[in-house]
Amino acid sequence: MNGRRSRFSKEVAVMRGRLTRVRNRVDRGAGRALVSRWSRWLGLWLACVLVLPVFAQGRPDIVWMQGGHAGRVKSVSFSPDGRLLASGGWEYDSTIRLWRVSDGSLVRTLEGHTGGVSSVSFSPDGRLLASGGEDNTIKLWRVSDGALVRTLTGHTDLVSSVSFSPDGRLLVSGGGLEIRLWRVEDGSLVRTLKGHTDWVNSVVFSPDGRLLASGGGLEIRLWRVEDGSLVRTLTGHAGEVISVSFSPDGRLLASGGGLEIKLWRVEDGSLVRTLPADLVFSVVFSPDGRLLASGSVTGTDDRDLRGEIKLWRVADGTLLQTYDQETGTGVPSIWFSPNGQLFGYGRDDATVVVARNPFWRNGEGKPQPKNVKPPRGNTPPQRKRR
Repeated sequence: MNGRRSRFSKEVAVMRGRLTRVRNRVDRGAGRALVSRWSRWLGLWLACVLVLPVFAQGRPDIVWMQGGHAGRVKSVSFSPDGRLLASGGWEYDSTIRLWRVSDGSLVRTLEGHTGGVSSVSFSPDGRLLASGGEDNTIKLWRVSDGALVRTLTGHTDLVSSVSFSPDGRLLVSGGGLEIRLWRVEDGSLVRTLKGHTDWVNSVVFSPDGRLLASGGGLEIRLWRVEDGSLVRTLTGHAGEVISVSFSPDGRLLASGGGLEIKLWRVEDGSLVRTLPADLVFSVVFSPDGRLLASGSVTGTDDRDLRGEIKLWRVADGTLLQTYDQETGTGVPSIWFSPNGQLFGYGRDDATVVVARNPFWRNGEGKPQPKNVKPPRGNTPPQRKRR
């Protein structure tokens, strides 16, 4: 809020400077009346153009918002066709819920974990959903009917993150100090990766499936999937790394931890830039790679905690949008729909939200109209034929 007030104050100062120059150019007679009338119009313009957006920009353009979980919504994920959103409940909840994106209706609830659900991930073909939980297990569910396909065991600590490989053949899970690679077809363990000296919070495959990124403690590690060898370790975070995400082209890696987000060049591990933020829980690239979204919490104590969502331009690190309304007391998870038109997020107060991406561009290269309905699949609205 202070940042916004500061920017607003600068804009007002510029307009005041322009007004002063006008006063200097007119004589002291009829000029005073002119300046007076111009000042009133300027004041009205400032109120409409500057003041109103300050209040309006804090609330996302929400499509729907649903409760139902009994605890924090720690993970959300869109299905590959964009029709479903999965959410995992934490703390007082151990369920996964599948929501219909078009209208926010509950499709089904998946029950089976005996502790909180920390991570959910759809397979690339959308047939399976993987979940990792506080009960140290990974569960694979059939999306079509919600049936439990199998349970993977072996972790000795809670499973904090799960993710499918791009071809859907492998599943990676992070828990405790180790990372495990599983064969999806039969649930067999392929290999275990060790080397982290602090809790592994996030794991994800690169878009080409050759690399695996893991974040934990103050570092990020890049592994070669083929043989499990360590490619490199990225250091520089001052706070615990909670989330990692590859850009769609695989050239960049984003990591969120502490009060900052870092963008890394995957090819050589060099740091591209650091983005100042609040306490970051989640980072994710938009499908076109132009935006980076972050979910976080800000505030000095429990009485004034509030969630924040920030949308950044990847090309230069510019902060484009900050949402601090309808974000509860924290945003542990955020995810873009497959076509980038929407984003979904989970809140600390057991709420799931789907909102429109204000920077999504349709097939005509134009910003999204506010009256566009949520997609029923992974296809952007098309132009009507004449």
